Amino acid sequence: MKQKELSILLRAVVVLCCLVWLVFANWFGRMLGLAIVEDAYVVAFPLLLCLMLLPPLLVFWDAWHIFTQIGKNNSFCVENARRLRRISFCALADTVLDVVLLVYGVIHQFRFAAQFATDNIVRDLGDDLFLSVVKFLFVAFIGVAVTVAAAALSHLTLKAASLQDENDLTI
Repeated sequence: MKQKELSILLRAVVVLCCLVWLVFANWFGRMLGLAIVEDAYVVAFPLLLCLMLLPPLLVFWDAWHIFTQIGKNNSFCVENARRLRRISFCALADTVLDVVLLVYGVIHQFRFAAQFATDNIVRDLGDDLFLSVVKFLFVAFIGVAVTVAAAALSHLTLKAASLQDENDLTI
């Protein structure tokens, strides 16, 4: 596969990811609208979910530009290293927002359980809390892994760009 074909394929994947992102953005937007109409206290949860949609949008933007540079046979450039570094920061920001969302959800569940303290609700709350923590740990692990991988790729791309510039000067 040639670099131009690879670039087109990678940009098509970015477009597909953006379409999936739009479906989630539509769903979170509707949930936020319903929360605003129903209860002002519950608005923070969908608002945090909507805020979690911003870092992936920046990642799509940077990925599009990286894949465009790949198609131009300019894979190892300083701009791509900066974009990969920005992608790592976006992954970290999304992971931090996930932590904030989990803490908010746990606090909100405990307030709910304190209001309606019955044995069944407390038992269900413990099960829901355990599943929430397991989901959080899974998402946090993926977020940290993407953060580290993008930071490492950024560093390696920057080193490769400096080597390429050095080789271009010696020729």
